[in-house]
Amino acid sequence: MQKLKKTKSNSGSALLLTTILLFVILGMVVSLTYVTVMEQKMSSKTKSSVGSFYSAESGIEWALDKIANTTGANPVIADAFPNFSSGKTSCPADFNCEVWLLDQNGKVITDSAAYLSNVKAVRSVGTNQNETQRAIEAAVAATNPACFTYYCGGSSAENNCTDSGLPQGYCPAGWTQKIALGHWGVCHDPGSSSYVFFRPPGGGCQSSWVYVNIGEAYLCCQ
Repeated sequence: MQKLKKTKSNSGSALLLTTILLFVILGMVVSLTYVTVMEQKMSSKTKSSVGSFYSAESGIEWALDKIANTTGANPVIADAFPNFSSGKTSCPADFNCEVWLLDQNGKVITDSAAYLSNVKAVRSVGTNQNETQRAIEAAVAATNPACFTYYCGGSSAENNCTDSGLPQGYCPAGWTQKIALGHWGVCHDPGSSSYVFFRPPGGGCQSSWVYVNIGEAYLCCQ
């Protein structure tokens, strides 16, 4: 009888140990499975995020190229982006992005009739698998426009003053009026008709001389 009790005790201990070991193994399997699943999700998120970044970068390059290659005297946003609406435009098919245009204060421009020169930065938001979004902003490269002073006026002037409307104004075709500089003309000595000097806008004549206004001057830029 004593031996039988000992055997039952040994069997119970073995069963308990086996049960504990099974729980330990099961816990390890569950932990490894959880880690594997989380790593796969993180890897998928990282891949999606990288894809969104590349989509946003493609949108930036596309928008800057459109701005740089839009020609005309003073083009507006609609000239470069015909589908511009509510402050944004969609990128080409398969780019998976949208582009916003920002002014010098970093605010989104919503008017498609605004001059393209008002666009100082571009913001592109890329999307991948409808899960992850990445945004990129890039400044529009500043340009130094060619400008000259345009003189127009009466019979002694090379050109008559004709207002063609904004943005051209009084400037020649292909140029934009930036500033009205004022009157220009000549100064001459009343005592001698041979002493005649050009008077630029904002200039003056000697107190005893006579100033004759011939026309107007404007700063014209491309």
